[in-house]
Amino acid sequence: MPLWKLLAAASLGWALFMLWGCLNETGSSGGLILRLFPFLRGFAHTDKLVHAGLHTVLAGLLCCAGLAREHATGLRWTAGQALAVALVCAGYGGVIELLQAGVAPTRSAEWLDALANAAGASLAVLFIQGLRCMKQK
Repeated sequence: MPLWKLLAAASLGWALFMLWGCLNETGSSGGLILRLFPFLRGFAHTDKLVHAGLHTVLAGLLCCAGLAREHATGLRWTAGQALAVALVCAGYGGVIELLQAGVAPTRSAEWLDALANAAGASLAVLFIQGLRCMKQK
């Protein structure tokens, strides 16, 4: 199986993990992550960092899948595709926030969480695009 397909499958798996984690009835903000990584309890805005981190990983996986596909097939990876990754990830984060408000009684939608989702996805895309630009010079 080509690397880009493995990365695309990993992206889907990560997106499903994110959905499950964000809709999980933990009763507190970032509860699942805090159970997995208890040392994060003392940090301010842990919930926002978790949201940004989850979407950074998702966007990074999607960008790497696109770049691996470019390498395997010769199709060109464009800035427009990178922007699409950031927008799709931000949109997915928005959908998760809406689902938290409607499906999970102990969870709530927060616009700052949606902003953290978009910031995390954008950070990953900008970082990867920056690396590509440096490599091409």
